[in-house]
Amino acid sequence: ASPPPPPLTPEEELQAAEARLGNYDPIPEWAPRADRRTLRAKSWAGLVGFKHAFRGDSSFFAHGYRAVLFILTGSLIGLPPVSWCLLIFALGLVLMAELTHSVIDTLARAMGDPEEPRLKSIRDMAASIVLVAVVCSAAVSGIVIAVRMIELFEGRG
Repeated sequence: ASPPPPPLTPEEELQAAEARLGNYDPIPEWAPRADRRTLRAKSWAGLVGFKHAFRGDSSFFAHGYRAVLFILTGSLIGLPPVSWCLLIFALGLVLMAELTHSVIDTLARAMGDPEEPRLKSIRDMAASIVLVAVVCSAAVSGIVIAVRMIELFEGRG
């Protein structure tokens, strides 16, 4: 076996890096952005995307159902404003995770066989995003409601 080449000096490393970067096209000073939309158009696109996600994935219904139950429970027991903020944040976290999962799953399916090992791995990681969000949301929602229920039973509410 031949001996390893001697290490490069910092100047030589810089010259080698510059030579590698010289193979790429220069970055233009100004690049046009695709489709400058108004706030109204962006909002409409968001609602259309939400509709596609909701219709394409049955777990949105399950999460929506649980969200309605938590909101009704919070209304019945009279949650204070800070608790409402925590509850809405926790429910929004699950919704964002589900939307992210839906986007990744749709892209993986568009790329080819969704059961191909690499795509399946990506889809499984996306599902883990939802799992983490649901566990965190359940913990926050449970604590918020449990604290309020204890206050009511102890007569402090």
